Amino acid sequence: MEKKNYKIHPLLIHLKDILLVTLLGMFVSFLFYRDFETYRHYIVSNAIYSALIGTLLWKGNVVVGYFVNRRFNINTEPVKAIWWQLAAMFIYTIAAIILFNYLWAVFVYKEGGSYLLTKGGLITIFVQFIITVIIASILISVSFFKSWREAAVNEEKLKRESIALQYKALKNQVNPHFLFNSLNTLTSLVYQNQDTAVKFIKQLSDIYRYILEHESNELVMVNEEIDFVRKYSFLQKIRFGENLDVEINTDNGKGKFIVPASVQMLVENAIKHNVVSSEYPLTIEIYCDRDYIIVRNNLQLKSATKDSGGIGLGNIRSRYSFLTDKQLITEKNDKEFVVKLPLLTKTEKI
Repeated sequence: MEKKNYKIHPLLIHLKDILLVTLLGMFVSFLFYRDFETYRHYIVSNAIYSALIGTLLWKGNVVVGYFVNRRFNINTEPVKAIWWQLAAMFIYTIAAIILFNYLWAVFVYKEGGSYLLTKGGLITIFVQFIITVIIASILISVSFFKSWREAAVNEEKLKRESIALQYKALKNQVNPHFLFNSLNTLTSLVYQNQDTAVKFIKQLSDIYRYILEHESNELVMVNEEIDFVRKYSFLQKIRFGENLDVEINTDNGKGKFIVPASVQMLVENAIKHNVVSSEYPLTIEIYCDRDYIIVRNNLQLKSATKDSGGIGLGNIRSRYSFLTDKQLITEKNDKEFVVKLPLLTKTEKI
């Protein structure tokens, strides 16, 4: 039988905390006033006092911590977050203790605000402040180490995911089907045009050298990736001839970085999922526009792969999400398919 998880309403949690503070105040009162009948008024009064001051300090500091955490994230700015929490806690605690005790002295004890300057008043303020600071400091420390531990676990998890993604990317890049087609094309070239066959072999070796050199890199310069794409396109143009046209103009991307083999994978996907023939030539455009490198191709999907794809694209999207907050953009209509890859700098990597 499935076990149901019941959530406690937040209001009940707050009421439980207030009750705990009230009982603690009554317990302390019993230690000083053993005779309940004689000192009933003081015991009840102290219980109410404890409930109010305890709630004001406890829940008030929780609210202060909430607003500080909204401004300074303890996971990304731990030092700033802790210092601001401590500073805000000190200021709030002092102000709350003085204000509450002043109002209590004036409206309950009818002794006037000058009571706070007496020895008893100063001792009360000092003790309450010290107790609050100790408890709050412990809670902040626990929160910090909990966040630090979660951050460390998340970082380790991201590292493992990165390794898995890199391995998956490498498998996608070294495509056995691509290698099989390349070897078939090479076999024909050897008999038809030996000079072209030699160039084909050179380009093929350069492609796999690039893959092996950058398999562990998170980013690669745009010009290196484009050089790799030109060599890959050369092999494909030998296979498809004039039926495939790859136009490249990425001068605006100099000095920027992208995910390794991401552009090549998009070119490969375009060829894989679209008809490439004399009747339906495929045109692939690669160019830079502001903060993106854009890969655009005319759409003439093969019926067998109309609903397939997305694996290579998902691979690229996952690797980008690991490196940056910038989003990969896809646009599709009846005539063309467009993918926009964010151009990155070393400083933008997170």
